[in-house]
Amino acid sequence: MSLEGKLEELIQTKRAFLNDSVKDYATGGNDMLDDVEACLNEAKTELLNNIELASCIREESGETAYNNECIAMFNSWFDKWFGKP
Repeated sequence: MSLEGKLEELIQTKRAFLNDSVKDYATGGNDMLDDVEACLNEAKTELLNNIELASCIREESGETAYNNECIAMFNSWFDKWFGKP
């Protein structure tokens, strides 16, 4: 994946769509909001699943392993959705 995250790529795609179809601005704007909302829900679900998976590590390997796994999962999730800083 490029430096941009999934949300940034979605925003760029929607901006290009809106630039190409000014007459359909309302429809395009609503579609954009629907897509952003769907992406945010997907990101939230993915993060919650990652936390649930990490909680299994806490039970089996302890607090330090849990903290390390949470940090690694969050960094990976953040890079995917928001891109590398």
